[in-house]
Amino acid sequence: MAKSKLRQSDWNYEQTVDRIEAIIDRVESGELPLEEVFEQFAVAVECLQECEGFLARGKDAMELAIGLLGAEPGF
Repeated sequence: MAKSKLRQSDWNYEQTVDRIEAIIDRVESGELPLEEVFEQFAVAVECLQECEGFLARGKDAMELAIGLLGAEPGF
C-alpha cells in the first residue's frame, strides 16, 4: 500500500484518475488472477479516496473564496 502513495507534492488528480481507469480496464479484461483483482481493487479504492479528498478540499476553498467575495463591499 505504501508503494501506491505518492508524496503530496507529487500527487496529480488527472494522473490518479488515469490510474483508476487503467485498473478498471485490467480488471474488466478478465486477464488478472482473482488475488490480483482484489489487490487492484484496493488500490483503486485508495485512489478514489484521494480524488474525493482533493475535490472536497477544492470545493471548500471555492466556497470560502465565494464567501469572501460576497463579504466584499460593492459585490
